[in-house]
Amino acid sequence: MAKHLNPTRMTKQEIIDRIKSILNVEGCFWIGELEVEPGGVVVGELGKFVGLAEYFTEDYVEVNIYEPSSTSSDEIDTYDAKYEDLDEDVLQSILLVVEQREAENIRTEKRISN
Repeated sequence: MAKHLNPTRMTKQEIIDRIKSILNVEGCFWIGELEVEPGGVVVGELGKFVGLAEYFTEDYVEVNIYEPSSTSSDEIDTYDAKYEDLDEDVLQSILLVVEQREAENIRTEKRISN
């Protein structure tokens, strides 16, 4: 009988703690600062509007509201969201972005130290 591996899944609070821990060390950043920009994390959609998390701090994430069908690429509104108020799948996506930032900073530090 095959043995199924059940990877330990992080709780919502563990994800938040990991995000905050990384940002405490690496500092806040805009999504556009990443070497390979993922284009923002979709926080939610309502009708023709979409909310993208694009600025990450230790205490909150800045969500910019866009209208994708518009000819303008400017956000139409912005709000701050606490990590505790976000869905777990959104937090998982944010964690991936924050970990990408951490990895890029580690690579940069290694290049500088050589």
